[in-house]
Amino acid sequence: MAPETQRTGETPLSKEHIGHPVPVNFFKLGGTWDMIERDGRRVGTGKLDDDELKRLQTEAGLFNADNRQTRTQVNRQIAIEVYQRFQETQPEPDNTAEHLSSWAVNKKGESFGDFADGPFTALFSGDSSHLRNPLIAPMTVALIDAAKKEPTKPILGGQGTDTADIALLCMYDAYTYDTQLPPLVLTGANDPHSVPNSDAPDNFIDTAKIIHKELGSGAYWIFHGYLFSASDLVKLNPEETRMIEEQGTFWAAHKTSLPVSTLLKVASDADWQKRVAPTEDHIVNKLTMGNLYDAYESIYVIDLGNQNPGWSDMERIFDPEVKVIIVAAHSLGNVDNETRIDLVRAARMGKLVVDVSRSLVGATNESYEASLLGANQDLQELGGTGRRIIAAHKLNKSLARALTSRALLEGLDQEGTQKLFDHYASSREMV
Repeated sequence: MAPETQRTGETPLSKEHIGHPVPVNFFKLGGTWDMIERDGRRVGTGKLDDDELKRLQTEAGLFNADNRQTRTQVNRQIAIEVYQRFQETQPEPDNTAEHLSSWAVNKKGESFGDFADGPFTALFSGDSSHLRNPLIAPMTVALIDAAKKEPTKPILGGQGTDTADIALLCMYDAYTYDTQLPPLVLTGANDPHSVPNSDAPDNFIDTAKIIHKELGSGAYWIFHGYLFSASDLVKLNPEETRMIEEQGTFWAAHKTSLPVSTLLKVASDADWQKRVAPTEDHIVNKLTMGNLYDAYESIYVIDLGNQNPGWSDMERIFDPEVKVIIVAAHSLGNVDNETRIDLVRAARMGKLVVDVSRSLVGATNESYEASLLGANQDLQELGGTGRRIIAAHKLNKSLARALTSRALLEGLDQEGTQKLFDHYASSREMV
């Protein structure tokens, strides 16, 4: 559990200073905050939990699928079944305030229900480490569908900390940042709410408080008194044995996080009634679970920090099923000669090749001769060809994956994809 000194304390918005709780849609998306103890270990419990997911995977034949084609087919079928379950999942009989009332209370006697309330829908009750494509695709579409259906209600939820920085938040943000849809605001906890001195109550109450203030469209993470943007979120320390820049479990590498207490004092009051669904031509209205899942599956990430054999990366780079290659390169986007030649060839073929930095505080530019982006001007590489390597600016590989999935679904070429990255990074002040 996080030491008490790592929290900013209770935030200044009190129940006496608000008119009424904000109507929201709340989704349970897994994680420690609602886990139980079984045989000395923490495990999720619910209709679709750790046990049920493994049963579903076993019955589908996932663990006997010993070749790529079979495993891909099985995972896609699992995604379809999970999405069908989500569509059939109804809100719990008790609203969110009633569901959380036994524990989401702080030392001042304030409860989650003092600040927000609405339907409580349990989509997933397992460990968030299970969030891979067969779960991420159906969850992303389900959350965006909820936002489109009721754009005047913020989307709140509880998720696990294991994958908070790489799973749902970045996907929702990439698809909705340029809309007037309500934000997705998630939180979690290092300890279950049933544990003494759990961090869950403060985190969930902060999440309910913050939606009384104006938030731009996109996705946010609340943790230990800070508001993080999905565009700048890193899982830092699972045990929190030391602080980094006053933050423990999570960190904003580019210092974009802000104390919730500060925002509650200075931010404008929210007017959720002004939020509207986007016009029919926006990409969120063309999303299906199937096309989003297929887009995810056609993206391959190479992290040069892994020092894999060159032939293994080459096989995936030139795999016809791979439409996007994201390379987590060294320093400011630098690559070795072998990788460079392969990626330039892939870009010549029309594949989307995105250059990100594997550094903890990442950024890309052409300062070095080894920069992959330099190939765009070199006449012996991509200069004059109309092809290009895509610069990710300060975005990490998770955001690059989210944005390129959108680029695929929008049918963008390399130039169009670069414009998408430029627009997103500029809107998030990550250039």
